[in-house]
Amino acid sequence: MSEYPGPPIAVPPQDFHPELVEVVDPPRRLPEQDAAALDADERRARRFTLLVGAIAVAALLIVTLAR
Repeated sequence: MSEYPGPPIAVPPQDFHPELVEVVDPPRRLPEQDAAALDADERRARRFTLLVGAIAVAALLIVTLAR
């Protein structure tokens, strides 16, 4: 097996120019976060998830024990 000589070398045409990229405005400043409200929302979401899980386990037990 011969050794790979590398990619071919090609010279771009004289009139070649890369595409121009549109300049955009910098991103806007995000609003400040309310850490206490985020923590409260996360606690409510965790409580809801645990409640749904408990209901699913209870339903599974009822279905399993009803047989």
